Amino acid sequence: MGRGRLWTAAAVALLAALLAGSAGRAGTAGHAATPKRNGSDQRFVPGQVVVGFRPNVDPVTRRLVLADEGARTVRTQLGAHVVRVRGAVEDVVAALEANPAVAYAEPNWIYQADAVPNDPRYSQDYGLTKIQAPAAWDVTTGSSGVTVAVVDTGVATDHPDLSANVVPGYDFVSGDADPRDFNGHGTHVAGTIGAAGNNGVGVAGVNWNVHLMPIRVLDGDGRGSSANITSGFYYACTHGARIVNASLSGGGYYTPMKTVISSPDCANTLFVVAAGNFGISDDTFPRYPCNFGAGSDNLPNVICVAATDQNDRLASFSNYGIRSVDLAAPGVDVTSTWPAYDTLYTEGFEDPPAGWTSIGAFGRSALHANGSYSMSDSPGGNYVPGFSYARAPGPVASFSGRIGCQAAYNLRFDTPAEDFSGVELSSDGFAGSDLWSGWAGSSGGSFLPLTSDFSALDNAPSISVGMVMHANDDATVGDGGFLDDLRLRCLRPNAEAYDTISGTSMATPHVAGVAALVLAAHPAYSTAQLVDAILGSTDAVAGLSSKVVTGGRLNACRAVGGACPATPPLTPPACVVPNVIGAKLAAAKARIKARHCRVGKLSYVTSTKKRQGKVLKERPSRGKRLDNNARVSLWLGKGPKKHR
Repeated sequence: MGRGRLWTAAAVALLAALLAGSAGRAGTAGHAATPKRNGSDQRFVPGQVVVGFRPNVDPVTRRLVLADEGARTVRTQLGAHVVRVRGAVEDVVAALEANPAVAYAEPNWIYQADAVPNDPRYSQDYGLTKIQAPAAWDVTTGSSGVTVAVVDTGVATDHPDLSANVVPGYDFVSGDADPRDFNGHGTHVAGTIGAAGNNGVGVAGVNWNVHLMPIRVLDGDGRGSSANITSGFYYACTHGARIVNASLSGGGYYTPMKTVISSPDCANTLFVVAAGNFGISDDTFPRYPCNFGAGSDNLPNVICVAATDQNDRLASFSNYGIRSVDLAAPGVDVTSTWPAYDTLYTEGFEDPPAGWTSIGAFGRSALHANGSYSMSDSPGGNYVPGFSYARAPGPVASFSGRIGCQAAYNLRFDTPAEDFSGVELSSDGFAGSDLWSGWAGSSGGSFLPLTSDFSALDNAPSISVGMVMHANDDATVGDGGFLDDLRLRCLRPNAEAYDTISGTSMATPHVAGVAALVLAAHPAYSTAQLVDAILGSTDAVAGLSSKVVTGGRLNACRAVGGACPATPPLTPPACVVPNVIGAKLAAAKARIKARHCRVGKLSYVTSTKKRQGKVLKERPSRGKRLDNNARVSLWLGKGPKKHR
């Protein structure tokens, strides 16, 4: 189904649901108020009906009416009879209501508090409230019958907030069945989709109960090949995943990936993918796998997701596309699960690093991220061409029995693309096993928090550390690197940690999580129905109308067919009149519109007192707030009289 046809079908489906809902309570969209009699979806006490008789009906007649329906009184309450029935509650209610002696007959409804979990960090995640997840949880909190594949850097499978929902997966980076996360990105994504809810631990996912299948295709530095990602997609489709979360983008067109997504093996799998974090249009600069759902490929089982912030504004970093990006979801400052680490070594460079050896101009610098100093490869100016380093004396830590080891640090750097500055580790005192991890380009004059994957040295009994500058021999150099707050750390098993990060990667699992909720509520849905449920239920957001296909932001409650709170209309910004006296007409008009004011007649007039007094009566004072529908007419200063 094409993108245009897909949205049309979704709109028709939504219209049909709304029309059905106007007929009465029992027919609301998604059957939110329809009694259900199975398992945890019960909305009334099974086998019980509450009956009220008309005032003139005598006790004998009351007993006969109930006996005719096989009902036996359990208790009376304020004149009403709570009765036990043998038949279907709906049928008994209908029969009793048809009896002229009966004033009313109703199920013994079950009321409950809105589903809000007891997870201590739940309140930190605005995104769940923004997409009306609590109202969706009144319909379903998820199902272990739904599997979501997290195709990413892996997952911290023993994380206490995830382990109950994790099922076996695969590691295509290492080629084994241990897809643990050496980066953090995949664990964060998994937590948004399905951190166990209402367990008194950490955060709550969109699903409290779901199967999370970790598929590792990106390494500890967050990089991976098209071939591995494609293999991960195929593994997910052929191992029972109805949904694939792919919070990744950036590759060019890769035919085998498109072939897998469009294959019969994956026809029943929905791929929810990230739009990208470059603040550009995917319509103009296609990014894959996002653009497999648009253009000539137009694959119907791909949904591409942009990111919004707490105020429903498109995130500044988010890619967009009125033809290629389907909807938006919260992706700014999202709190979720993270791998836990043990720190084995720290160096803040506050004291002169005793015993460090160096080749090149290394030393302490007053530039710093924390404290007062950092280590720099060019403390007195630009670095010099060639290879240089500073190294700590002897081993500083042991990775014996450890996995997922990495260096975490703050780094400020300024180098040409051919050079880099960073850290180096060795398991043999730099006799030949040294590994480098560096960064090129510019950090914009700021220290950035960075990590480097050194899992290649896992289990090494002794680790040496240093700072390295690798520069080619041309004369083009920069300010080099400034290293601060260096830590060596390895994964801590069976422990919890959390982090708050941003990206379209964080928006994507909100959508994948809602897709899993929809399947939990509607297990028989096809992939096309699943797509329609998500794209046909978004909240319209003015700022997204020209940015994404639906013009909207994800709504979990509507997607599952719940009884959703009304979405408050977005309050348009106030019209604040700018000072444009003396400006040219075109510039004045643009500045007024930029302040959310509708532009009325603009005139240049001579600055006579008579003319000034007449026109100023039409001009609001500078900075006055008006309704944004107000028209503004301004006197613009001295000049020939013109009208526009």
